[in-house]
Amino acid sequence: MRHFPTPAYLLILFLFTLLAAYAHGVSPQGFDVTLLNIVQGWKTSLLDQLMNSMTFLGETWPSIILAGFVVLWFWVKGYRREALGLVVALVAISLIGSLIKGIIDRTRPDGGQFSFASGHTAYFTVFTGYLYYYMVRVVRDSRWLLVWRAGLILLLVLTAISRLYLNVHWPTDVLGGFLLGVLVLVPLVWIVDSTIYDYDLTNEQLQRG
Repeated sequence: MRHFPTPAYLLILFLFTLLAAYAHGVSPQGFDVTLLNIVQGWKTSLLDQLMNSMTFLGETWPSIILAGFVVLWFWVKGYRREALGLVVALVAISLIGSLIKGIIDRTRPDGGQFSFASGHTAYFTVFTGYLYYYMVRVVRDSRWLLVWRAGLILLLVLTAISRLYLNVHWPTDVLGGFLLGVLVLVPLVWIVDSTIYDYDLTNEQLQRG
């Protein structure tokens, strides 16, 4: 991603801004209520356990430990810029997400505060998206790469659904979390890619010199 996708990025930023304005100024209705009620109708004991597990995985310490293992994996494999990039990306989405939650201060379906945007969804959008993009560096076998990427997509989807299933976020909170994650992820990947490209180019020039 050496060329920054400016038009697409600005479009996503515009959509997120509209969604944030909606979440701040309008009580949940229509789409939010209908979709939330549909997901709430899926209740089973098995899904209860699965969705609670997804929530636990996104809590502070479990998410830090999970990210730590991945960062260590990249670091040991020699991809240290990618490892540091993931740390920066996850710290950035956590701080920015918390700031936006405080600004919008939307009420959750269960009556809690700070509903927009979904922090779990934003965090795992960055986490899974970053790994999806850079997993090819550490997993060379195409079949295992496909398995890993499918698992990452499933993780993100289940995380998003769990927010509705557990009645802690509105659907527009989840969509906002996804868009916010993309807004943080794209420039971080672009910076990491540009740094790696410049480093490789410099090494090549030194070797020729």
